[in-house]
Amino acid sequence: MSPRYASPLRYPGGKARMAPWLMDVFDSLTGPMDVEVWLEPFGGGAGAALTAVTSGRVPEAWIVEANPALAAFWTTVMDDGVALAKSIETTAPTLALFEAAKETVAAGLAGESVDTFDLGLAAFMVNRCSRSGMIIPNVGPIGGKGQKGIHTIGARFNAAPLAERIRGVHALGSRFKVFAGDGITFLEELPDSGVEDEVFCFADPPYIGVGNDLYAVGMDDGLHRRLAHALNGLYAPWLLTYDANPQVPLLYRGRHVVEFDIPHTAGISRIGKEYLVLGPGMELPTVNPLGKGQVELLAA
Repeated sequence: MSPRYASPLRYPGGKARMAPWLMDVFDSLTGPMDVEVWLEPFGGGAGAALTAVTSGRVPEAWIVEANPALAAFWTTVMDDGVALAKSIETTAPTLALFEAAKETVAAGLAGESVDTFDLGLAAFMVNRCSRSGMIIPNVGPIGGKGQKGIHTIGARFNAAPLAERIRGVHALGSRFKVFAGDGITFLEELPDSGVEDEVFCFADPPYIGVGNDLYAVGMDDGLHRRLAHALNGLYAPWLLTYDANPQVPLLYRGRHVVEFDIPHTAGISRIGKEYLVLGPGMELPTVNPLGKGQVELLAA
């Protein structure tokens, strides 16, 4: 049984809540070879991938991450997770540490040479101590600079359980693989990799339009078109989630596009909408992939 929270990161828009439905999809896949690899070309917080692989229902999960700071975190978890967990257990968050971590993340994003362990630890500090959880240089700390509110900078830095999650991911060994780089390029190269028959791809890319500002490494219109071309060129089974943007059905003409409810709990609770695009051979969902709410077929 997988833990309730498998990822040590807070990640806005993460799809860990979709993992039970996605695992049912994974279990139903058939083909010339057993599908054994769960691939996420936009790794992010890896909540769905880690939930799937720690459940025991998925043999192996791979993530690709373009944000250098986030890629450094996941690489450090797998290569030096014991030391990283110990460092987190002995760290007490302060504004000074948070500001230093932001500077390290900024250097990594700027392409400067930064030690992978230091960059990974800084990425974790920014993620757990910022208001948004985004690993970018211009986020503010929980509690603000005055630190006078109910929640202060260490409110989401629960060192012991977070260190335990890191040890748990590290212990997966070769069952969880991290690739630093561009997820679209990874998809473009997949048909010639010799492993496409064994792969199920779940893609959750950056939002189109204004939402793209949330990401350190976003995507312009050209990259969204390139992603659509790469996915449509696969014979491996794939699913794609997107924000509810009218460009999505145009990018994926001929594919089933499903709109589903997604609850947002940040600030005032509300029900939003997202799109699910189904690759070849994928069955239409009969329930909301998140378990509750409406689901509606938009295009085919």
